[in-house]
Amino acid sequence: MSEEKNKEMLEQLNAAEEKASGKKTKPVRNSDGHVLTEAEIKRQAAFDEKEKKLLAQGYKRRDILISVLTANFAGVLLTLPFIAAVVAGYILRNGLPNFTEIMNTKPGLYFAGLFGIILGTLPLVVLHEKIHGWFWSIGAENGSKDIEFGFQKENLTPYCTCASPLSKPIYILGSMMPMTILGFVLGIVSIFIGNFVLMCIAALQIMGGAGDILISCMLLFRKTKGKDVVLLDHPTKIGLVAFEREKKNGASD
Repeated sequence: MSEEKNKEMLEQLNAAEEKASGKKTKPVRNSDGHVLTEAEIKRQAAFDEKEKKLLAQGYKRRDILISVLTANFAGVLLTLPFIAAVVAGYILRNGLPNFTEIMNTKPGLYFAGLFGIILGTLPLVVLHEKIHGWFWSIGAENGSKDIEFGFQKENLTPYCTCASPLSKPIYILGSMMPMTILGFVLGIVSIFIGNFVLMCIAALQIMGGAGDILISCMLLFRKTKGKDVVLLDHPTKIGLVAFEREKKNGASD
């Protein structure tokens, strides 16, 4: 275990002890400088207990983490081909609206469309996290009881996390389904009904899955043949922790 991780765990343990004793505590931060919320400190403690059990069973820890910058850059680049496919499909079937003509003759319709994109996107940001939870709960030890939703004030974004270990297929399924349903499916619908606003919403939802597709690609290209693999969401950072051990029978994962 690295010195940095030991220091981080010690700070979190001291903070929990100080809180239990009623003393005023200083902000607890992870190695990225993020100030941990009370919920994150509790998740970290629960994560540490699960980690101890898995390490005792012969698993080895492998962190699969990404920064916000990486998610916004590399992740968005990965989504561009899918966005281009949806946009191209829409244009081929329906053509593009004449924005100049709409602005000159029906400015109200133009701004209504912009408002519709914003209004339609906001609730889907929350639904995105709900879909993560629904599919991860399929493989969670205690079903939906292991799913936790929250809101990160620093990035102004909701989040979903799973408290129990998940298999590689279930983790990838739960990661990719929001972008699939809210992005690809809505995109296909927009193509066939010719709704430009819906197409824009679908494109934004695909882009909103940048971090999900990046993590999924990292998992897919990670060699796990002949290994038992369980995955745990990292309690305070973007990404997850893979616990791996060799299979006795050498079967593929």
